[in-house]
Amino acid sequence: MKERIASQNRIFKYVLLIFAIVIVIADACLILMHNKTFSETENRMLAQAPKLSVDNLMSGKFMTQCDSFVADQFPLRDNWIQLKLGADRMLGRQTSNGVYLGKNGYLIEDAAAPLEPSFSKNLAAISLFANTYPDLNMVMAVVPNAISVCDQLMPANAPVRNQSEALALMQKIADISLNFVNVTDALKAHKEEYIYYKSDHHWTSLGARYAFEAMTDALAIDPAERIKNYTIITVADDFTGTMASNSGDFSVKDTIDIYLPIVKDFQYVVEYVDQQKKSATIYNSSALEQKNKYEVFLGGNHPQINIKTTNLNDRNLLIFKDSYANTFLQFLLPYYQSITIIDPRYYSDDCEKLIREGEITDVLFLYNMNTYVEDNSLAAVLLDE
Repeated sequence: MKERIASQNRIFKYVLLIFAIVIVIADACLILMHNKTFSETENRMLAQAPKLSVDNLMSGKFMTQCDSFVADQFPLRDNWIQLKLGADRMLGRQTSNGVYLGKNGYLIEDAAAPLEPSFSKNLAAISLFANTYPDLNMVMAVVPNAISVCDQLMPANAPVRNQSEALALMQKIADISLNFVNVTDALKAHKEEYIYYKSDHHWTSLGARYAFEAMTDALAIDPAERIKNYTIITVADDFTGTMASNSGDFSVKDTIDIYLPIVKDFQYVVEYVDQQKKSATIYNSSALEQKNKYEVFLGGNHPQINIKTTNLNDRNLLIFKDSYANTFLQFLLPYYQSITIIDPRYYSDDCEKLIREGEITDVLFLYNMNTYVEDNSLAAVLLDE
């Protein structure tokens, strides 16, 4: 008996020793390799080593920043995420790192809770903005996420926050001063189709098309001028998006399609104000060589983009948007003389000047629900704070 206990103690000591060695090696790697600034897998900036100061220590920020730094820079972090996914699946869990493991390979983003006071402040700012410019055709659409539209893909009995309640509240408030379009029904009518990516939180070009068709009346697009034919080109069939990165599941590959409206003699020029460059297309083919292939649309997000077209109909559109609008833009292009695109998360200039100098006639607010309910930048831009 004593010999068996002694043997077990030796084994336990060896295990502890091995564990200690692994921790030391991991710490050494962390110290030597902590200069990784961007995660290609997760498509985001990584936390860097915090600066030690009295203020940081006293406020508790130093320890919080240390936690983020260690979590982001831990050696073989991507491998650990995939190991965790395997363990989650073996245990029959419905989520992995906050991502629902849906049916048919879908990885579905959870619904975010409205962040107060930003949620209400943004609505109030939009109403005030609309009342300030009553002569403009002002439209708003907040797109529900896949979790609210494609319920047939969710794990059985999964708890889901109801986005329809927030949408109904937004419509009730916004309809007083502008035209709010709820595209939920239009999307649900096609929920069995490929309207959201499987591995990413964005909608597909097809989803954007269905929403656009539901919005044409509000956008005052003449039925006789509506384009029915597009050249559809698949530009990627190996896209893995943010939900794959967050969950660690890279087994599903998405396709990305672009829609080219068939319009005779139509051309346009795109100006990326922040980069001081111009292009003859809204599509960025170089993005197809990187992980985040969704950036094929506009090359990602920019503070301001100006587009001039050959459609001289004196209709000039101003868009306040998030990244869902990047896909949507391809359907708007033929109907306006100019389109000015503002992403309030990165924009800080004067909106009144934009409207005056751009001779704006139409305004569109276009967000997805999860971005909108957590946004804290839109009100500041609209109110020039």
